Amino acid sequence: MKGIGVDIGGTNTKLAVMDPGGAVLHEDRFHTMPERGPADFVRRLIAAVKKIRKEWKPACVGIGVAGDVDPVKGVIRFSPNLDRWRGVPVAAPLKKALGLPCVIENDANMAAWGAYELELKRKYANVVAVTLGTGIGSGIIINGGLYHGAAGAAGELGHNKLVRGGERCHCGGRGCMEAYCGSYAIMREARKVIKNPERFIALYAAPGRERLNTGCLTRAADRGHRAALRLWREMGENLGRGLADMLLVLNPDCVVLTGGVSRASRHFLGSVKKVFAAQEMKTSFTGVKLVVAKNADLGVYGAALLGMETAAGKTGK
Repeated sequence: MKGIGVDIGGTNTKLAVMDPGGAVLHEDRFHTMPERGPADFVRRLIAAVKKIRKEWKPACVGIGVAGDVDPVKGVIRFSPNLDRWRGVPVAAPLKKALGLPCVIENDANMAAWGAYELELKRKYANVVAVTLGTGIGSGIIINGGLYHGAAGAAGELGHNKLVRGGERCHCGGRGCMEAYCGSYAIMREARKVIKNPERFIALYAAPGRERLNTGCLTRAADRGHRAALRLWREMGENLGRGLADMLLVLNPDCVVLTGGVSRASRHFLGSVKKVFAAQEMKTSFTGVKLVVAKNADLGVYGAALLGMETAAGKTGK
């Protein structure tokens, strides 16, 4: 059996072909361009999967997408980072066009499954994976299976309210954890404190990526830039507060941090741990493993693996 994994992001959509052992056989990507509308995107996704299917003959498709997803109906109910799409059917059009079973989940659920399978090798039964990117999401595994909640909406950690009436979030609300720890929020604060952005970019941006982004901010912190170091410490404090709430409720064995922003973990993980150490109720914090994923593509790989798990008739959910 082979499976295709799809990870629909606000900028790019990634595709991967995998076998059940976790070997990556093929990878591809295309620009999501959500502003062109969901119908246009679904047409392009079908075309991309058909192209891959000719060579690899997969048995299933697993799809991860940021936002509120109905995994039973196969619908994106709301995605703030996909031009605020609402009520978009994805699984049914793909199944009809391809003749393959299609599974769709929130992208953080797929990343959680990828972490559970590839990073942790199923060592822990109770895991929370937190995706740190443009937005903040989380996937929850309880007793070895994905936890969806009553309506399939469990794990929206990024929209836990940290500050009453605080900064505006992409979801439309205020004070969400995402509005303080998502990459757009980090760069909002960076633009406030970096007085000469042109010089900052010239000094710290990666070659070929001459713009102010979290990678640039990370390299500045690596070289001791005080404002950059302070921004990452503050982000870690906010992240720690949000994670602390989640640990008190779920008491997982392990928390896995993944996504592009997690690459700066050397600058913010200390602040997270300080927040944990300051908690009055210690039990949920003393034994938990805090892991930064080595793999940057857990979402697309988890999608392929969960698709195969479901197609094979295993629960995995």
